Amino acid sequence: MASGGFEGKLKSTADLIRKSHKIIIACHANPDGDAIGSMLGLGLGLIKMGKSITMLCQDRIPRRYAELPLVSRIHRQHKGEADLAISIDCASMLQLSKLERAFAMSQRIVEIDHHTYRTRFGDVQLINRSACSVGEIIFELLKELKIPLDKTIAECLLTSMLVETSSFSRQDVKRVTFDICAQIMDTGVNFRKVSECYYLRKRLASMHLSGLCLVRTKMRANNQLAWSIIYKKDFERFKGKQEDIDPVPDDMMMIEDVKIVLLFREIEGNMLRVSLRSRHGIDIGYLASIYGGGGHHDVAGCRIHNNKRTIEKFINQACSLIYQKTHSRGGLNFQRQGI
Repeated sequence: MASGGFEGKLKSTADLIRKSHKIIIACHANPDGDAIGSMLGLGLGLIKMGKSITMLCQDRIPRRYAELPLVSRIHRQHKGEADLAISIDCASMLQLSKLERAFAMSQRIVEIDHHTYRTRFGDVQLINRSACSVGEIIFELLKELKIPLDKTIAECLLTSMLVETSSFSRQDVKRVTFDICAQIMDTGVNFRKVSECYYLRKRLASMHLSGLCLVRTKMRANNQLAWSIIYKKDFERFKGKQEDIDPVPDDMMMIEDVKIVLLFREIEGNMLRVSLRSRHGIDIGYLASIYGGGGHHDVAGCRIHNNKRTIEKFINQACSLIYQKTHSRGGLNFQRQGI
C-alpha cells in the first residue's frame, strides 16, 4: 500500500503522537463517513494509548452516523493549546473552517489525507493518494503504533471504507482495500449494521428531496452530463437537511451513458455548493480545484456564486472535459478569473 516516502511519514507521525499528550483530531466541515469514521477510529486508538484526546467538527454529525462509537465525544469548538493537532480528510486548511484557530494554537500539525488536489498546511503530511479512503491510512497508522483493532475501532474504519468507496464500487478500489477489510472483519464487527446505517435506512425527508433532485435532472453533452439543483426552500418544505441529499450524485451516476454528474445546492451567502462525479477517467477534480475546491479525479466538490451565468459557465466547462476526453485533446486551461 505504501511507498518508501509514505512509510517514512508513517513513522514520523507515530513518533509525534508518542511524544504528545494533549492531541486534537479534527475533520472537515460538512463531514462524510470517511472523515467521521477515520477520526473516530484514530481517536479510539489514541485513547487506548492514554492520550488526552479532543475530537472536533464544526458541523453537526449527520444522523446516519449517530450510532458510531464515541460520536458523542465530538465537539464543535475548542479553546486552549495542544501538543499536536491532526487534520483528517482535509485537502486544505480552509476545509477546517472555524477550527483553524485551534490548529494555529497547537505546537505541531499533522495532515492525514488521500485527496489528489490539495494544499499542504501542516508540519507533517501523511498522504497516500492511492488509498481509496482515509480509513486505510488510519489502519496503517494504528498498526505502526501497535494498537490492536477491536470491534469499536473496526466499526469506525469499516464505515470510512464502505462510504468512501460507494460500497466498494469505485474504480480506485484495489486488492489492499479488501485485505484491510478482511482484517477488520476478523474482529467480529457487524457488517450488516454498518452497511444498513448508510445504504438501507433513510429519513422520509431524504426520500422526498432525493426524488425532487432526480425529477429536476437535465441532460447536456449528448446525454453524457446530468445536472440538477436543489434550493433552500426545498429543504424548508420537507424539513430536510443538507446530509439528506449527499447520496444523490451517486444515484445520478446510474443514468445510462452519463459520464459527469453535477449537483448544485443552494447554501448561505448567495453561494452554491457543487458535488461532482465522473467516470471513464474524466478528471472533474481539476474543475473543482480552479473554483477553490478539491477532491479526487472522479469525486470532488467546490462552491460557486449562485447566479445563472456562473452555473452555465460551470456546466459548459464540465462539458468541455467530456469533449476533451472524447477527442483525446491536451489538458484544458480554464481561466481562474471571474469565477
